[in-house]
Amino acid sequence: MREQKNIYYMNDRELRAYKWKLRRRREKRRRAASLLAAVCAVLLCIFSFCSFTTRAKDSEAPSLKYYTGVIVKSGDSLWDIADEYIDYDQYKDKTEYINEVCSINNLTDASEIRAGQRLVVPYYSSEFMK
Repeated sequence: MREQKNIYYMNDRELRAYKWKLRRRREKRRRAASLLAAVCAVLLCIFSFCSFTTRAKDSEAPSLKYYTGVIVKSGDSLWDIADEYIDYDQYKDKTEYINEVCSINNLTDASEIRAGQRLVVPYYSSEFMK
């Protein structure tokens, strides 16, 4: 705890010095409070901007999973079909996509497809289909 000086027993010079120290201390506190308020305002602006941009991204239509039928043409492979329908935001690579197509169509091997065969393949779209 700070010692308070008894200003009644000070000469003029000591009193002026004491009051000057008090003013400086108050001024430093005011500056610190102003700096803190400015930092808080900047952080609030940054937070608001980040929140706004996140909401803008969230307001985009979500990508929904759909299925479609594909008739295999002569010379087609699952790799060719995957090139046309894969969405790399949802699958890490073509092998994962092809494994899902095989699972959906009860295929044990990716090479057992034939021309004229109908396959069900997944695809993603942000448009709402009825």
